[in-house]
Amino acid sequence: MSYALVDRLKAQYMAEPKWYSLRWHYIEGCILKAYLDSYAQTGDEAEYAFVKGFIDGLYDEESRIPVIDPANYNIDQIRTATVLFALYDKERDPKYKQVLDLLYKQLAVYPRTGAGSFWHKQNYPYQVWLDGLYMGQPFYASYIKRFVEGKDYSDPLAQFRNVRRFLFDESKRLYRHAYDESRHMFWSDPATGYSPHVWGRGAGWYAMALVDMLEILEGEPVDSDFLKQYLHELVDGMLPHQHSEGMWYQVVDQGVRAGNYLETSGTLMLAYAILKGVRLGYLPQAYAAYGQKAFDGTISRYLREESGEVLLGGICRSAGLGRKPETGELRDGTYEYYVFGEKIVENNGHGVAPLLMAYNEIRRLKP
Repeated sequence: MSYALVDRLKAQYMAEPKWYSLRWHYIEGCILKAYLDSYAQTGDEAEYAFVKGFIDGLYDEESRIPVIDPANYNIDQIRTATVLFALYDKERDPKYKQVLDLLYKQLAVYPRTGAGSFWHKQNYPYQVWLDGLYMGQPFYASYIKRFVEGKDYSDPLAQFRNVRRFLFDESKRLYRHAYDESRHMFWSDPATGYSPHVWGRGAGWYAMALVDMLEILEGEPVDSDFLKQYLHELVDGMLPHQHSEGMWYQVVDQGVRAGNYLETSGTLMLAYAILKGVRLGYLPQAYAAYGQKAFDGTISRYLREESGEVLLGGICRSAGLGRKPETGELRDGTYEYYVFGEKIVENNGHGVAPLLMAYNEIRRLKP
């Protein structure tokens, strides 16, 4: 299969600011990670310069990033900080370390569930979402690895164990999107704390968290084999629901229901996690075919050129649970919410970032 349109989208996204916002936000953080990973593979200095220029543009004259508020407990704001590790490793500029230190110190006082997991956000008390593991734990482990004497990884690893304990639905062999320890949220099952459905991108976030954590912990004095088991279990649970084209549905296990659709971002996150997991030996070699099929199926269905621009479609713009703090919009977690309540968009970073991450892995497969 030709990947010429993927190459063009990659160049287009880096060259034209209209596709993203100059902001400290997890979406842009994921995009920057994709270019950093590519730079590590290719040595293309333009990719590194793009990432560095983006991050440097967020600092003020006092070497601060003003939007980062340590009093705002929002696990999403941690994600972009993972980019700063690579910049600090290369530049040794103290302004990068200052932000890393600030956010690491926040984790020491971050609100937690009774079981010890970070709340997803301050306004979502006692809730753990699959998304949050990717937002917070790779940063947490990376900081410990570089800067903490003694390298005690027990806390981030315990939070993965909590997710397996509280969000894995044994009857489905799949992970629910979220869990409410308090059982007070209207979407929460009073017996289990589960949210109602298995969301494709939620599973994708968690798969990426697992594979990236395993990579971070390679060679470290810690037993992370249980994370490999979790990754294998997650992928094995998802594979029976993989469509013949290679993609996964927005609501993973209800593909036959009216309105459900093959969704880009969750599929590509899983493609990235599977391909990287195979490359690093966390998954059997034969599983690479599933990741390749997911990637190829997505670009066959949703990647196209129109009026000189490359567009990636089929992306769920956003999804969550509870009341959106900015707008008051109610996100009730029903099937109807996931398939009809959020827009399907093009070239949104939720889809472009894992496309480029998975593409980095695809290129590694080429002889």
